[in-house]
Amino acid sequence: MSMLMSSTIEQEEKIKSLCSYLSKQVFPRYIQEEFVEVEKLFSIDGKTLEYVESLDDASRVITALNTIISILETSSISSGYEALFTESIHTLQSYQIAFPFPLSFFTEHKPAHFSK
Repeated sequence: MSMLMSSTIEQEEKIKSLCSYLSKQVFPRYIQEEFVEVEKLFSIDGKTLEYVESLDDASRVITALNTIISILETSSISSGYEALFTESIHTLQSYQIAFPFPLSFFTEHKPAHFSK
């Protein structure tokens, strides 16, 4: 008999935090806010998190989000990241999390300077 451990509240909060960081810190570097409300492009709600059922699921989603953030925060995004970026998007989609852009969007829209 195998046991399935459900995702923890902390993991769900981490997922929400990473999504918020993408929307509030990363996307505005690529998208001019006067044309679109950037924060509404990518968000996670409780209903979406219902698809992230286990510890393993949550870990996969967190890893995918961290990978996307890392790629988008590199000083020069290359097409060499395409497979990894696409794999991360597919991971999110398998949990009903729709990521709004392909990597090509970010390579075509040059970011403002990153400040951490």
